[in-house]
Amino acid sequence: MVKVTELCTGCVQVITNPICPYCFSRHVITWMRDKNIPKEKMSNIKRLLKDLVREAEQTPSGIRCILCGSKRVNLCVYCYTNKASRIVEKNVDPETMSSFNEDFETIIWRV
Repeated sequence: MVKVTELCTGCVQVITNPICPYCFSRHVITWMRDKNIPKEKMSNIKRLLKDLVREAEQTPSGIRCILCGSKRVNLCVYCYTNKASRIVEKNVDPETMSSFNEDFETIIWRV
């Protein structure tokens, strides 16, 4: 019998670092607080991250998050980082974006 491996709904690759979009979003929000991003920009980023989480959770998943234990891991770290960085980039200055890229090591996730 062949076992079906859970794949990322974005890139259709095996999810090797199962962190759910909700936990990853919390990590990005914590990062924003540390960077003193203006409230209106932070509010916009939070709203867009919530939309990203909702979109990701529309597809059921059998993979449990290694942080919270919920069964909602259906995006790999690459896809989530890629989508989150686009959201952040539209709402912060280049210096803050450079900090995001460094802190989240987005250079390894770029295609």
